[in-house]
Amino acid sequence: MINSKGLTLIEVILTIVILAVAIPGVFSAVDFMTARQVNTIGTTTAADLAQERMEQIEGDRMNPARGFGYVTAGNYPAENPVAGFPNYNRSVTITCFTNSTLTTTALCPTHYKKVEVTVQAVGVGTNVPSAVLVTLVTNH
Repeated sequence: MINSKGLTLIEVILTIVILAVAIPGVFSAVDFMTARQVNTIGTTTAADLAQERMEQIEGDRMNPARGFGYVTAGNYPAENPVAGFPNYNRSVTITCFTNSTLTTTALCPTHYKKVEVTVQAVGVGTNVPSAVLVTLVTNH
């Protein structure tokens, strides 16, 4: 008959050894995941700032008082930092294309423009990727 009132010394030592091997592995995995975790607040803020500028550009394009001709890089200067957001920089690149092949041209024809809005987080924390939005604006 086996006495079931307690644990033997061998069972206690085996439990300690198993925990001693398992616990550092768990801590290592948590540390690995924490170090690579994306800063969601910083990423969301960057995406919102990029979307805000893209909507402003699209609104200017649709505005009869401004229109397609207003959509130039000079009307959307780089913001270093963005007003009200001291840790974010925003820039706009506008590239002109020909209407038949969508190849880049030095002159801006009256048909297509590629608009790229980029927002970079500076000093917000680790792992905050740049937010980049791209669209094609037409004069039709």
